[in-house]
Amino acid sequence: MNRRQFWRTSVSALAFVAIAATFNSATPALAEEAEIRFSWWGGPGRNDKTNQILELFEAENPGITVVRENSDWPGHWDRLTIQASAGNQPCTIQMQNRRLEPYASPNILRPLDDLVADGRLDVTGIAEPTLETGRGTDGNLYMIPTGVFYFAMMMNRSALEASGVEEPPIDWTWDDLAQLLREIEPTLPEGMDAAHNMGQEANTFVGWVQSHGHQMFEDNAVAFPSETVVEWFEFWEALRNEGLTNSAELMTEETNALMENSNISTGSVFITERPPNRLGGHQAVIDTVRPGDTLGIIPYPNGPAGSGMDVGTNGLSIGAGCEGAQLDAAVAWINFFTQDERAAAIYESDNGVVSVDRFQTAQAQGPNTSAPQREQIEVFARLAPDAKPVIWTGNSYGALQDSLYRNYQAVAFGLMSPEEAAEALIEEINDQLQ
Repeated sequence: MNRRQFWRTSVSALAFVAIAATFNSATPALAEEAEIRFSWWGGPGRNDKTNQILELFEAENPGITVVRENSDWPGHWDRLTIQASAGNQPCTIQMQNRRLEPYASPNILRPLDDLVADGRLDVTGIAEPTLETGRGTDGNLYMIPTGVFYFAMMMNRSALEASGVEEPPIDWTWDDLAQLLREIEPTLPEGMDAAHNMGQEANTFVGWVQSHGHQMFEDNAVAFPSETVVEWFEFWEALRNEGLTNSAELMTEETNALMENSNISTGSVFITERPPNRLGGHQAVIDTVRPGDTLGIIPYPNGPAGSGMDVGTNGLSIGAGCEGAQLDAAVAWINFFTQDERAAAIYESDNGVVSVDRFQTAQAQGPNTSAPQREQIEVFARLAPDAKPVIWTGNSYGALQDSLYRNYQAVAFGLMSPEEAAEALIEEINDQLQ
């Protein structure tokens, strides 16, 4: 089985494995006192959920104190890099498979294989292929996956319904996207653009490349041709010049916008690129500022090669140097977060579809599951069998983000031609990877 087949098998295995038992398998309380640090990324909603789970964990383990270190997405990685360089990383760290490789070393993160082998770390219900996403290129397990994420577009469903334009099918194409924007633009309220300009968005670009039949990377180098990048730049430039996306200036301002300030929350665009696991958070913002508006998820369009959907995992790691009572406390916290049904109910697949199979089923079928979370899980189940997960090595994801952002802006502001920018993008990424 090659790596692509392996990944496709792993994703298919995630789609609603029905297990009847739902039980509380939290780790027994520890008698020994310990203080550990836990770092994670997220906005106010995720922070509140995480703190609720931490309070429940500390109440059941009165000898353990967890020092909270939360930040937004860029800040989390900036801080961890500084901490790791000084050997001061927390005992427990939220991690992502796309970002794992630079930290996947025993002097930064503790290998977890022995803790899984002897049963101290409980991975019950996590499919083996999913667990394997937590491995570094050295073969060691460095992360316990807690959520499986995917990327898609987020749209204002109320605006779509008011327009009279039909919602596209799940197997729509990039040409269908352009046509949708043309049809809906005249119906939108003043101040709302049809689309956020996604020419600089790495996750959307991955969907374009893979739906056009190319891999992202191979042998630690870019695997897609420059022509595919040129066509990508030209696609978004055509839409921008038609007045169907926000301006180059507004596009730049939207980079890394917080949820409450994002263009979909403020009502300045009809459709944008946002992770489906943030649908509930965005809807909560909408409910306070524009009651009655409803958001929804729509997958990235298909291309000549079908779906280009990428999936990945978020999870929990243990920092190197975490030993003795601190290690026991770190293991207890990870087990509680992943295996306790109350923790799963509070977190509600907030950072990807929950990786433990029985909680997937419970959340999909549960009467208390919010509509946004149910939509996230149901869309994932429909898309997962055709997913094409990317094998991210080294700093490939960061390199792609930085270079795409810079080079598309150069195109949008008239500083480079699409051909020049495409060549620069490939050269820059390869330089960083090699």
